[in-house]
Amino acid sequence: MVTTTTTLQNPNILQPTGFKVVINRKRFANLEFFANTVGHPSVNLAPAVTPFRRADMFQPGDKLTFDELVIDAIMDEEMYVYNEVYDWMTGLVEENIKPRGVSLTGIDDTSAYDISVLILNSANNVVRTITYRNAMITSVGSINFTTTTGVETITCAMSFRYDTFDFS
Repeated sequence: MVTTTTTLQNPNILQPTGFKVVINRKRFANLEFFANTVGHPSVNLAPAVTPFRRADMFQPGDKLTFDELVIDAIMDEEMYVYNEVYDWMTGLVEENIKPRGVSLTGIDDTSAYDISVLILNSANNVVRTITYRNAMITSVGSINFTTTTGVETITCAMSFRYDTFDFS
């Protein structure tokens, strides 16, 4: 796939707070609202090595590898954000060990969802969307409760594996 380069038409800088995360609005409504940080993962192309006399020669590889998508979510005091993702994880485990045709959680769930990160402009309008295809939860991080004198938010990192991503 060859992409063409276009000349920069918009001189505005991408704002670090100009994004919104959407997984499944019905299932993960709180994560959509409380996502605090999204780390767009790196993409790697391992070169193919060809041995040649005194030095190896490198050619472009044939496989892309994607690092994990990590989303930090601000914890709400009822911990709905954590609970939504934790229920998804436990549902996946129970799905793998249950007898066929029996629902242990009562949640009609799937193992993977598309995750969309909506990039917003300075007027909070969507200008680009990054969609991570067939994303599956792999980790819910720790929650640290600490005594402080100021008001600080508690966050929790959530990691996802996915097949590929695209821009639209």
